[in-house]
Amino acid sequence: MFKKESRLGAREAFAMIILMLGVKISNTTPSLFAQYGGNAFWMMPFISIVVILPSILLLYYLLRKYKNKNLVELSEQIMGKTVGKILCFILFLIFFSMMAVEGRSYTEQLKLLYFPETPTPFIFFVFFLIAFYGAKRGLETIGSTSWLFLFYIKASVFLLVVLAFREAIFMRIFPIFGKGLSLLLIEGAKKASLFSDFFILAMVYNVFDSSKKFTRGILTGFVFIFFEMTFFFLLYCTIFDYNSIDKVAFPFHELTQYVDIGAFFTNIETFFMIFWLFAAYIKYMIYLYCISWIFGAIFNIKEFEPLILPFAFFGVVFGMIPENAVMNELVFKARLMDIATPILIAFPVLLWIVAKLKGELKRL
Repeated sequence: MFKKESRLGAREAFAMIILMLGVKISNTTPSLFAQYGGNAFWMMPFISIVVILPSILLLYYLLRKYKNKNLVELSEQIMGKTVGKILCFILFLIFFSMMAVEGRSYTEQLKLLYFPETPTPFIFFVFFLIAFYGAKRGLETIGSTSWLFLFYIKASVFLLVVLAFREAIFMRIFPIFGKGLSLLLIEGAKKASLFSDFFILAMVYNVFDSSKKFTRGILTGFVFIFFEMTFFFLLYCTIFDYNSIDKVAFPFHELTQYVDIGAFFTNIETFFMIFWLFAAYIKYMIYLYCISWIFGAIFNIKEFEPLILPFAFFGVVFGMIPENAVMNELVFKARLMDIATPILIAFPVLLWIVAKLKGELKRL
């Protein structure tokens, strides 16, 4: 399906993982985490990555050992076609559900902040229509676009930090463990699927011109995004008082209200919204493409690109199931993250155990 002449390299992998995970600092994820961690929710990404990182590294270790295999092919090679397809179909359901639920979150943000009079389904439809158009262009276009816009998106984020930092009061991080250390540890571990994008990008492992470049780009991107996410969550905690941090629905956009560049530049939040939208569109281009590919690989559909449009449509349909934004966040998204975490953690471990018992790792 893909040739090794692919122009995708380490920088494209770096850009893709950064934009997929980095956009979570600007969606409703911080407000969801604050419901459990209070003003200490900035520690939760660290707890989450400690829990899920071994499984991520194990998955990429297996991909490297089996060579030129994507996520579905790796699962079928180790577990057998039937069991492998069943396991990957479970992953497909998780990724599709995440796409629909988080897509609804972005739609609600756009509606409440910028288009309050526009019907939610219409905004949702336009959002996924644009993402579909980008996904239809192919992975190389998505990768090059990610790299092309990465600097501008991160430059806008850096500018926001510089402008907002003067509002930070670091004493607001106290009490240091927020609502309690035990709650922080439990919820941080349960929400480890925060880093689920590492698993979906395993589908494109064998598309890049070098597996080493792909792995290097992904792991370098992980280091960058981990520190960026932790820093931004901490910044939210120092700007918003601990009594209000769990009541701020969209902390990133609230943050843009705190900044100004003199009296001449008004409505500066619109400037940041443009780059936020670019990052969100790129994320969902990648999601639509990879989800369609996973489904196609499971059901032996070689030309999976025509599936992108129906999955964009069903993403809107399923995303509209929650009655409102509160239900979408506190019920659907929270429970989905809790359910996905043990499955994502167990998946690479199960593959490794079976491969070890079959003795395949010694022969590779």
